[in-house]
Amino acid sequence: MTQKCQAQKKRPCGRKRREGKVPHRIQQYPDDDMLTSVNITGYRGFKSYQMEGLARVNLFVGRNNSGKTAVLEGIQFLASGGDPSVISEVASRRGEIIFTRPETGSQVDIGHFFHGHACGPNATFTLAGDNSFLPVTVKTYVNQEGSGVSPQSMRQGRPHGLALKITVGSAESKEDPRFPISREGGVDFDASLPPRYRMRGGSRRPVVSQAKFVGTDSLDTFELASMWDEVIVQGREKDVAAAMRILDDSIESLHFLTGMMTAGYFPSRGGIVIGMKGLETRVPLGSMGDGMRRLMALATSLAFTREGNLFVDEIDTGLHYSVMSDMWKLVVAKAVESNTQVFATTHSWDCIKGLSDLCQKDVNVLPSVAIHKIDRSIPHSIAFSGESVVKMVRADIDMR
Repeated sequence: MTQKCQAQKKRPCGRKRREGKVPHRIQQYPDDDMLTSVNITGYRGFKSYQMEGLARVNLFVGRNNSGKTAVLEGIQFLASGGDPSVISEVASRRGEIIFTRPETGSQVDIGHFFHGHACGPNATFTLAGDNSFLPVTVKTYVNQEGSGVSPQSMRQGRPHGLALKITVGSAESKEDPRFPISREGGVDFDASLPPRYRMRGGSRRPVVSQAKFVGTDSLDTFELASMWDEVIVQGREKDVAAAMRILDDSIESLHFLTGMMTAGYFPSRGGIVIGMKGLETRVPLGSMGDGMRRLMALATSLAFTREGNLFVDEIDTGLHYSVMSDMWKLVVAKAVESNTQVFATTHSWDCIKGLSDLCQKDVNVLPSVAIHKIDRSIPHSIAFSGESVVKMVRADIDMR
């Protein structure tokens, strides 16, 4: 058996799982269970970039267009073990979609994932981490004699020429997922998705640890509902309600209107109601404001991503500065308890100060948190430990 096959047998993709170990109390997991460094090559705005000092909970700061969200998405792709659906989700959020003909639907405008927006032959980007995370390389190649092109793609008149290959590990394999690139520079990942990402009924889920990306718009009802079953099975629905009491201590319970789901009606904001002390009727989540939905998205995602990864863009969105410390207390405590590694971004000084305030109140969280300044003009991020964050905030030094 080759070295690559041995690595893939040990960990077929993404992150190594702890089989049969569910913590009965809050405990700190060893650093070798998570990413502590990341190398980025040829990905989006980064020709070559390094990150070190990653902790259990990481906050990325930096100017507009510094690449914070790109780093967040890149780490998500790495942690997913090269799951192509992550690329599709990223492109959808960013609007990097090509619409051609009605019969072909939409495609991912793949060129924007490569440094310099270039998608010629041998364009490559690589994301690599330490510990149990295998490197992921995405590369274009000249497709010979239709190799890698599905019959469906050929019938639809789509590419002959370039194709895309995703390699997990240090060596290429004939089993690496391959996708044709259209004349317009698009990739339809769904049309030629490898079998390991497929399930009966057309839905898919790769064999990786739990992960979730929470964007600036929080999560719609369908996304929250898709995680809620796992939360219920784990018996953690009370944890979500308790977390939301950060904003309103009269909250008792959360409920999804399943009748709307079975009827095929998935409203973007409706379908969730809250049980309140002193009220016989339920209150729609939308009546509680955007901050409440944001907190529910965070709490539900933290409950869902046990032994996985949570990615949050602009984590403080919709939340008042006065609850920043409590928000971070929730995030750090649940991340440590459930062995979840968290990556988040912010532009807000109040968000940074809230993390510093938590570190001052509870020195036990210091080893679990870090802030990283992202700046594409230098080849590496600047990491600040929890202790450094406290010192800099006390001195009124803005690390953004």
